[in-house]
Amino acid sequence: MSHDHAAAVLPVPTRLDYSLTGENAARAIERGLAEAEWYQCPVPRETMRKLLERRDGPAIRDTLLWFTLILGSAYATWALWGSWWAILPYAFYAVLYGSTSDSRWHEAGHGTAFKTDWMNNALYEIASFMVMRESTLWRWSHTRHHSDTIIVGRDPEIAVPRPPDLQGLVLAFFNLGVYPVYFGKLFRHALGRISADEKTFIPESEFPKIYRKARISVAIYLVVIAFALATHSALPLLYVGLANLFGSWLMVVYGLTQHAGLAENVLDHRLNCRTVYMNFFHRYLYWNMNYHVEHHMFPLVPYHNLPKLHEAVKADCPTPYPSLLAAWREIIPATLRQVRDPAYHVKRVLPSPPSRAADLPANRGALAKPDPEGWLEICAAADLGPADVIRFDHGKKTYALYRDADFVLYATDGICTHGNTHLADGLVKGKIIECPKHNGRFNL
Repeated sequence: MSHDHAAAVLPVPTRLDYSLTGENAARAIERGLAEAEWYQCPVPRETMRKLLERRDGPAIRDTLLWFTLILGSAYATWALWGSWWAILPYAFYAVLYGSTSDSRWHEAGHGTAFKTDWMNNALYEIASFMVMRESTLWRWSHTRHHSDTIIVGRDPEIAVPRPPDLQGLVLAFFNLGVYPVYFGKLFRHALGRISADEKTFIPESEFPKIYRKARISVAIYLVVIAFALATHSALPLLYVGLANLFGSWLMVVYGLTQHAGLAENVLDHRLNCRTVYMNFFHRYLYWNMNYHVEHHMFPLVPYHNLPKLHEAVKADCPTPYPSLLAAWREIIPATLRQVRDPAYHVKRVLPSPPSRAADLPANRGALAKPDPEGWLEICAAADLGPADVIRFDHGKKTYALYRDADFVLYATDGICTHGNTHLADGLVKGKIIECPKHNGRFNL
């Protein structure tokens, strides 16, 4: 990995305004960095269709094992309570509860972990509570994170703003910075108030849902506190609430490898994301989010297919980090350097541009002329299978042509309403097209 002093696309002053309503929010829009078109590695169309396939099996297996480990360690803690031996199962429980819930929250939030929607939604709500994230707010926050990844003034999920707050980063290992922010927002939302920053990425129609869920969460915490007082035991609080104090450290170890120390304000995920090789144990706990370049480039690919996606695109990506330790050996000095030099970032070395695969999606129909009845020949019928979509351009317009599982044909405008993303790269699910960038869904 090479390092240099080059600034990102936008000049970095001593202290940047990372708010979503400040000067850098307007500047990002002016410079074309908001809802922009991002680089994508070339992947053959048939390969991508296989990678997008969703299944219930892998996530059911992994989730049942996960809940078994959580409940088993919770029971062992209760059984050993009163002796020092209880520390061992509780430490395991706290990490499962406070750290590994993050990756379950993430994948279920994208709607890709399971094929069945209600399973994704159920796991998402449970994991959101465990990781101390309000589910509706963070669903929209993460949508913006994928639209404008590490774009200053646009991305609400930049974990290490420049210059880095070293004390805050240390406290993050114990979740100490999260508690006041999370509960402050939770009580504010329970009282029916939304901040100015939140209004920039959450539709007003979602506000009642945020208020309702915040009140439910507050009620759960009050019940836990009441139960602890009634039983004269700290165990209920250790199970719910304090587990994040003792068990969030692994989430930070994993999570900061995603973007910390890398470029801001670039439109190439290969420059602001890391892919880090991990062993099977870590990949299970992290649900393959170590393949983070691949995930950001193609967020519709389920976690269980990310290793295959990595193999398909690795020739067009920077060299992956060989281990967690290797990634942290870069992150720590880069972060320390940014304290005194906020313009500094790690510059990832990109490979030579690849040749485009022959079966990549084509811009069909651009030169087609209508027949006497006004119809255009776009493609052979065999080129568009069931539950599939292709792109075609004509004149100055671009479209998406779909065939659903019942072999019914549809055509729509090609560009997603959220931003500069073509729906032909999305996933047909029933009579819905899912946006490849935001996971937004639209009726055909």
